Amino acid sequence: MRTLTDTGRRTRSETLWCIRLDDPQVTPPRVAFSIGRSVGPAVIRNRLRRRLRAILRTMAASGTLRDGWVLIGVRARRGTQPSAVERTFAQLAGEVTALLEPAVPA
Repeated sequence: MRTLTDTGRRTRSETLWCIRLDDPQVTPPRVAFSIGRSVGPAVIRNRLRRRLRAILRTMAASGTLRDGWVLIGVRARRGTQPSAVERTFAQLAGEVTALLEPAVPA
């Protein structure tokens, strides 16, 4: 975990953030989530985690998720900023895809 946070590539969107470290030896990709209590009660956090997991499972099946380590976090709601909980599945999938695109080498 220390290597991931020290050398991983960081990206963020409006409601999510990501740290990614590509490693061809890590197959299938290892994914972890960081969803703090400020996002909502346990039921809400677990629902969001299941939605994110389903998105990443689809990406892995289609081959767009590269092998390695991924840490995805949910940003706390600030002011009028919408939270990840209020996003539709399609909006959340678009954000996750946008987060992981810059981390994929060209």
